[in-house]
Amino acid sequence: MSDIKRYFGYAAVVIAALLLGRWYSRERDRLLYKGEPWIKSWTSVPGIIILVILAILIAAKIYKG
Repeated sequence: MSDIKRYFGYAAVVIAALLLGRWYSRERDRLLYKGEPWIKSWTSVPGIIILVILAILIAAKIYKG
């Protein structure tokens, strides 16, 4: 039973990552279509969420060793 719960947790993380990735991709494409520089996509909401998640993961890795 605990394996099933673990797999549901993994599936939830994968689905959330896919949704965030698609959202970021749509924002990036929209900004590039407007003629904005590519770096501008990192200042959109999904870009900031991705950067915050990366910062948390890096901090956790440094903290836990």
